[in-house]
Amino acid sequence: MKSTNVNRLKLKITQKNKLVLRASTAILITILGWTLFFSNTVTTTSAGTESLSSGSYIINMGFVPQTYSNGLKPYGMIYDLIVKYNVPIKWVIEPTKIKDGTDFIYNSIAYKGGPFIIPAEYIDATVSARIAYWESQGVKGVYTTTAISVPVYSTLTNFPVIVIDNISNKQSIIMGYFANAMIPSVAYSLVAASSLNSCYDIWANPHADPTWTSHSALKTFVTVNKGYLWAQCHSVSVMESLTDPVVPTNQLNFLTTTGLQCYSSGKCGALAAHGGNSTSPYTYNFPTSPVMQFMGTASDAMKNGSESWYIPVATGQWNSNTVRGISTSDALSPREGTLMAFGPAYNNSSNGMVMYEAGHDLTNGIIADQVAAQRAFFNFVLLAGYNRQLSISSSIPTSMSARSTYPLSVTATGGSTPYTYQWSSSVGGTFSSSTMSSTNFTAPNTSTPVSGVLKVTIIDACGRKNFVSVPVSFSPSTLPVTIINFSAETDINNDVVLNWTTASEINNNYFTLERSVDSKRFDSIGKVQGSFNSTSNISYSYKDKEPLTGISYYRLRQVDYDGKYELFDPVWVKVSDKKLEKVIIQISPNPVHEYFVATVEVKRKIISNLQIVSLNGELLFSDKINLEPGKNNYLFDKTDLLKNGINFITISEGNSVLVSIKILKI
Repeated sequence: MKSTNVNRLKLKITQKNKLVLRASTAILITILGWTLFFSNTVTTTSAGTESLSSGSYIINMGFVPQTYSNGLKPYGMIYDLIVKYNVPIKWVIEPTKIKDGTDFIYNSIAYKGGPFIIPAEYIDATVSARIAYWESQGVKGVYTTTAISVPVYSTLTNFPVIVIDNISNKQSIIMGYFANAMIPSVAYSLVAASSLNSCYDIWANPHADPTWTSHSALKTFVTVNKGYLWAQCHSVSVMESLTDPVVPTNQLNFLTTTGLQCYSSGKCGALAAHGGNSTSPYTYNFPTSPVMQFMGTASDAMKNGSESWYIPVATGQWNSNTVRGISTSDALSPREGTLMAFGPAYNNSSNGMVMYEAGHDLTNGIIADQVAAQRAFFNFVLLAGYNRQLSISSSIPTSMSARSTYPLSVTATGGSTPYTYQWSSSVGGTFSSSTMSSTNFTAPNTSTPVSGVLKVTIIDACGRKNFVSVPVSFSPSTLPVTIINFSAETDINNDVVLNWTTASEINNNYFTLERSVDSKRFDSIGKVQGSFNSTSNISYSYKDKEPLTGISYYRLRQVDYDGKYELFDPVWVKVSDKKLEKVIIQISPNPVHEYFVATVEVKRKIISNLQIVSLNGELLFSDKINLEPGKNNYLFDKTDLLKNGINFITISEGNSVLVSIKILKI
């Protein structure tokens, strides 16, 4: 879980009557601000005020009247941008506001309802097109023309792995919520509670009659796997009454001390029924909680089905860390009636969160109330994604010089190992390895200052994804050599001829020619003296008389007299198999498992170096071998040193690679 899940200041309200609570709520919230809302306790704190650049896009979540288009489709837009385009989204919540209060003001417009902002640095032509698409679907928003400072609650970079309970065959209810928000069906799965595991983030129950046999796994899900639960209608009071027949202390009373009154007499064992409708008026509490970021009322959407409100049994109460988001006028705190409640399971801040919403179907009632009720659900979904996401720390410079090389690294925790990594750049440049946690990045060549984004995406073994995107400014190259061209081609003798031309040189000592079989791991094959200082075009050439068969990559490294160097982008060339007459190598068996025999055939005596490298260029094994004219057999039984999948075995003489071949370990 994220660091915001640790215990912080908690609000415990005791009162003699409802009047005291209503009169004091606004004052308490203003004083305590963001210490009053969500975490795996009731409380948490703001991520702080952030300054966002001109050109950012504000998604207006306070537009009135609320409709599916302006109130629910923004969640589809957020899913689209995070999951498909790896765009981080800022969730903005003012920590001292009242119900339906202002989060921030821009251009004389008061933005409310917990607006979302797409930072300007991540809006390229593709993202701009997606914004235009969602605007065509009814999402309301605006591009900023000046920098703005806003109270950011969190930066959203992950959409959770969602499952909908299918035991009652009522899953179409919640599927309808996703359809209203235009979130595709690939965002969720239909899974029974008994099949839950640590790869799932949030389980939603639209309507069911749970039993201990069918739903007891929920306890493990929230306490061991730290998963999130959301439920509605009478499945809530039935679930809160469930007790293990073998070990009675095992119960599913997630948000209460001893359970809820039942939705109907005799339906929850011996528990009493609350009988009938709730008592109005309804009070909307904790307006700075992320869950409560919706406009207006939601109660009308919950007045349907077999259970339209909840209340603890007479001998119990709500857990002290359970937030009663919408309270009725039935009974007094801490066991007042509630239309919506959420908090950490079993009152333990280290457990997953649980949320209840009354009503059979949140699409019943007045449209604005329907939107509000469904927004509360999607807010809870976003929070599950935020608190269940992989935690990432990274080391990525925010400014670089063109053609210079920088070490980059990222560390991930949480989720399920192993992780996979993918680095990318929006403005070019090269990575020494784009699929490792640490890599070297050579900045692209540029003659003018440019800005771009370096990104690393991490996926865990469950498919849970998170990413880090860092805006980077690139300054023009200050290195002393300007290359007009660099090419590689074969000549009539099947040698590789490398040609390059410089337009200017300052303090240029020499060039090193480097070669690779995979464009990742390069070896030096030759050196050409530079011209020191020059302001005119100078042409250079180098011939590789011992090229590798197949496709090879060649790179140029320029070195100054003071030892500084720059690398230029590689070029590639394909060499025909004539060179195979010099050295022939066969591997048996291939694919390999416990051992293999390398049969190397040469025409003369060679003192050679045998190396095995991984697909990523990592040196796995090296050995000196003496090759006699004819066939030479080399037994290799250290296959535990090899990486699963593709590796390369190379035979070299000095700095010249004689032959290289793929081997596959299974």
